[in-house]
Amino acid sequence: MKLILQGTDRRYDIESLCPLFFPGEGFSEEQGKILTVTRNGNCFRATFQIEQTVTEAEVHVQPGLYDGERAALKRAVYEALQKATGISSPWGILSGVRPLHFYQSALSCHGTQTEEILEREYLISPEKEELCRDTARQQIRAKILNVPDSAGLYLSIPFCPSRCRYCSFVSELTQREKNLIPAYLKKMKLEMTRKAPLLQKSGQTLRTVYIGGGTPTVLTSQELGELLTEIRQHFDLSQVLEYTVEAGRPDTMTEEKLQVLKKKGVTRVSVNPQTLSDEVLCRIGRNHTVEDFFQAYQTAKAVGLEINVDLIAGLPGEDADAFSAGFREILSLAPENITLHTLYIKRAAAFDMEDTAAAFTKQGDQAGKMVEFARKQCREAGYFPYYLYRQKNTVGNHENVGYTRPGKESLYNIYMMDDLQPIWGIGANAVSKIISNEGRVYRTYNTKFAYNYLKEDLKC
Repeated sequence: MKLILQGTDRRYDIESLCPLFFPGEGFSEEQGKILTVTRNGNCFRATFQIEQTVTEAEVHVQPGLYDGERAALKRAVYEALQKATGISSPWGILSGVRPLHFYQSALSCHGTQTEEILEREYLISPEKEELCRDTARQQIRAKILNVPDSAGLYLSIPFCPSRCRYCSFVSELTQREKNLIPAYLKKMKLEMTRKAPLLQKSGQTLRTVYIGGGTPTVLTSQELGELLTEIRQHFDLSQVLEYTVEAGRPDTMTEEKLQVLKKKGVTRVSVNPQTLSDEVLCRIGRNHTVEDFFQAYQTAKAVGLEINVDLIAGLPGEDADAFSAGFREILSLAPENITLHTLYIKRAAAFDMEDTAAAFTKQGDQAGKMVEFARKQCREAGYFPYYLYRQKNTVGNHENVGYTRPGKESLYNIYMMDDLQPIWGIGANAVSKIISNEGRVYRTYNTKFAYNYLKEDLKC
């Protein structure tokens, strides 16, 4: 699509909205589709031409509206493209990863009129507005626990037993790169020795620890035990409220490993089937079965660990009926958390979708039914949304939501996503986060790949 701007330079706002209507397409000088956005005073006009068909929309900036200039621009673009494609979004013109930030800012600006304004001016559906409201309410307890000078610790284990076809996270396949693991763990120990004194000097207190990846449980029981021992030797964990290991793959979990986690102070693990269909699991490149998931879940529960279960809405080959049946099974297990992601095909993923736009449109209808079914079922079962974010190019333009039983929300997820506490990152592709007294966030990034991490001098 060719994009022409006249009187405005808000290219990013437009480019972040267009993938909803044309998934997988970028912007170029090609003439097949032309979107022209013009500003004249307080009026934005969007004109879209595809072949001989032209659609347009005109929207005026509303005085006193939160983020009113951006809203008028995006509504003009949205309405012009909606007329051309027939596609709409339950999130309306809202784009970006943090809808809760937007909702809370709008609430502080418009008070009791917020719901009406979100629906009328931003085209957000009542269901999504309710989701934001419920999520904000559920986070109150977590924010109370986030006392001054709290911090989180994140450790990255970027190794997986196989690559999921929808995934582009930086990770190494353990079959090919497992010889790197001993040296990698040794390098992590060195980074801990350098960062632990800095954390102590800062006066901050660790309240959350999160070991992610990758799949941390690709490590052997001995390697896990040694890593957890190193963490405790370097950092004061006496005030930690939550200690999570993103175990993830059921085929990497054994009773011995889970016992090691429990013995070393871990309180929470993820056991992630993504789907309860063996056929779909095979299609997306996961090497475990549904039965493997149930066995790993029951073992983790017997060990005494709290459990999060991840599922994905919109996977190819799974319709809403099959998803709903699987979701009911997950609810019957009564995990502490359920995280529902919407399928997002990343650029470096291995999925080969012959017609991306058609596939996204077809699965988008199914994903919408899945997301709404999960929301209603969770409410009936006593689960509440506590964690909410969005990504571009999700199927159906839906969101990722964490649901929790009362008092069991993942504190780390809330604090990390909403920039509520500093994060000290250890390992390849880990991000450290500093938050100033004024609330500004500064990030430092470790090198992405494990083999580069082993070669580079550590910067603290």
